[in-house]
Amino acid sequence: MTISTSNRRWFLWGSVLLILLFWKIASAVIGRAIILPSPDATVKYAFLLLGEREVWTALLWTLKRTMTSFAINLLAAGILGMASGFSRGFKLFLSPLVTVLKAVPTMGVILLSLIWFSSETAAVFVSSLIVFPILYQAVVGGVETIDPLSVEMNRVFRIPWLRRFFHFYLPSLKPSLLTGIVSALGLSIKVMISAEVLSQPDRGIGTMFQIERARLNTEGVFAWSLLVILMTAGLDKLLSLLERRYALENKRTD
Repeated sequence: MTISTSNRRWFLWGSVLLILLFWKIASAVIGRAIILPSPDATVKYAFLLLGEREVWTALLWTLKRTMTSFAINLLAAGILGMASGFSRGFKLFLSPLVTVLKAVPTMGVILLSLIWFSSETAAVFVSSLIVFPILYQAVVGGVETIDPLSVEMNRVFRIPWLRRFFHFYLPSLKPSLLTGIVSALGLSIKVMISAEVLSQPDRGIGTMFQIERARLNTEGVFAWSLLVILMTAGLDKLLSLLERRYALENKRTD
């Protein structure tokens, strides 16, 4: 059964209001803001934060680190994923590394990276290791769905590799790659903030979390969490719109 856009919004806002209601009741029952602040106090504090230049600096630095890490991941996953998709031997060669990266504990990677790198580099390094397998699998899956006969035709007619990549391989990879990007971006932000909490760079959301926690300011911790949720939701919405637009373009072409 399909759900209309208006009904979808009702379900979404109903879910949000229900969460806020439970949060309000739980806060009133506990009665201690240091344990669980009320949603209205949290929203008020979040608006106060948005009026401070230092807050915007922290948000932008975390976003910059996340995008830097994500770009590195996307490039590495694109190159290695395409090589693995076209070569079963190379895929088998990389499989132990990918398995290790999937299974490695995030906290352990963060602590080890702090020994090897500076606080700035450590956060980017950790996010890269955790998010890489998702993008890699998306690229490999996309390559494996390409029609082998089409690949062979490109080789037979000796079409230049760059032309093949931009006019054939990349359009074929787009659906699975977009899905992988949507899945990996939210995780990338969460991992980046976790790494910042421990690595404590000069500017970043994780550093602000740690400062608020040290002050025993639970309202501040919840307010920063709310800002992160809104930032992640905004990026997810943007990517979903791009994914939808691509799907519509494909339908028109067909």
